[in-house]
Amino acid sequence: RPGDGPGGKGGGIFGWRSKGHGHRTTAQRKDRAVKKRLVRCLQWSCSRKRCGFPKCKCCVYSFPCFYCCAPDLLLDKKVLIDQLKKASNGKPVNMTLVEDTLAADRERRREHKMMWKRRWRLCCCAFFTVALSAIGVLVVIFAISPWTQLCDNCGWPGRAHFGAVLSKDGRIILVGGRDGTQNFGDVWSGNKEGQDWNRLVEVANFGARHGHALLSDRQSGELFVLGGDKGGVGQFDPLPMRDVWRSSDGKNWVLQTPEAPWAARRFFGAVTDQAGRLFIAGGLSGHGEGGLNDIWRSEDKGVTWEAVALAAPWSARHSFPLIRLPGGMLEGRLYLLGGTDGFAHHDVWQGDAEGSSWSLMTFTHRREMSYDSFEDRASWQPRAASAAVADSKGLLKIFGGQLDTEGPEGFFSREAWELASPEGAPEEWWQKMSQDDRLNMRHIPLEWQAGTDPPWTARAGLQAFVDPETDSAFILGGQGTDGYKADLWKEALSINFVNLYNMLELIWLRVSAGPKR
Repeated sequence: RPGDGPGGKGGGIFGWRSKGHGHRTTAQRKDRAVKKRLVRCLQWSCSRKRCGFPKCKCCVYSFPCFYCCAPDLLLDKKVLIDQLKKASNGKPVNMTLVEDTLAADRERRREHKMMWKRRWRLCCCAFFTVALSAIGVLVVIFAISPWTQLCDNCGWPGRAHFGAVLSKDGRIILVGGRDGTQNFGDVWSGNKEGQDWNRLVEVANFGARHGHALLSDRQSGELFVLGGDKGGVGQFDPLPMRDVWRSSDGKNWVLQTPEAPWAARRFFGAVTDQAGRLFIAGGLSGHGEGGLNDIWRSEDKGVTWEAVALAAPWSARHSFPLIRLPGGMLEGRLYLLGGTDGFAHHDVWQGDAEGSSWSLMTFTHRREMSYDSFEDRASWQPRAASAAVADSKGLLKIFGGQLDTEGPEGFFSREAWELASPEGAPEEWWQKMSQDDRLNMRHIPLEWQAGTDPPWTARAGLQAFVDPETDSAFILGGQGTDGYKADLWKEALSINFVNLYNMLELIWLRVSAGPKR
């Protein structure tokens, strides 16, 4: 209870009794000694005596920085009487005046303490309001993503290095692939919402394989499986193939040729064009690790083939995406992105519609937001086994891949980069600098732009395609640090706890990994 001063009934710093020490237990004396040492420490660390803040028991244990380190003491009765005697030259002191003065001092201390308690409550309310608001904002920011998870486990076994396309009738077709123990020869079909998955055939006529190419002719709706590896899993040696299979429904497959003239290969690039012709490029044969750099074309649905180039200018490589632009200023052009020839690359090669002429692209790189440099490489890290797509506007995108350096998620990437189509000449006459539109076009090299960190986990050996109706990109499957995946993601705005969890996991991985050396 409040005391009357250091020498009175209950003085002391905190208002508890200063007499009767013989009645205190050893624990109480130790507790008081600890409190005194803590008070002296606080007085030394933050000198706030002049502020006149009150001191109570709870502030020492809970939030000492919100109170003064010096106590708000009551008037001492004995000292007050001595002061009154001295002022009245030794005359008797009016005890009623003394009691009234002490009562007024106790009331002053009570009001003073109540005032700071109100301020303390207000401070706590403001602090928790701001903290909860900040947490809410962060939750909303991390929960919002430009990607939507259509299914976490779509029903087919997790796999990598498989084939996936969007068929003419709007169904997703998934063929083959591998996990850590086996190759797959099954064919699955599902809708664009990630539902209604059906296994069309358990083991197709072409057999189990991975690293093959799956193509879809948008005009006829026919599917093609080319090459791949029937071994290469576990203790089995690689067994690359050079056969071509065709199907109109994904169930029944017809052999077009058992041995194409090109070398047996896996992890190669393949595309079609508007005329239904098939193109393949590069890949990894059964000999060595360097890869191939030839280009072949078929005009009769894979029955016969002719060489377009036996030695393209890009290094012999494999595990790269090969894309044909379906629209934009450079419609029909071919793009080869990255890959590996024993060393991962981040170069981009642009080819003509036939794949016979290639040139290394130069890109703009922003240096510390102050100046630009132009280099013959992309802004993303060297990588292999990534996936790439292009939409009707000529926007080129690359996702994931296997890196040559280890990061927060191992050697796998979850990055998404995009490259806009070149701008054409202005249409308005006052914006033109010349009558020749070739001189009106912007000739500064394009710049790769990094998208926001997607909520899907880092992976390689994934597949991607674009819905031509909405220009939305889809990615599915692949291999990451947590194994082989069987999920499907669509590039569409979403807000949910899956995004929040994945982004918090990414932040934790980056923090725990520490700064890059």
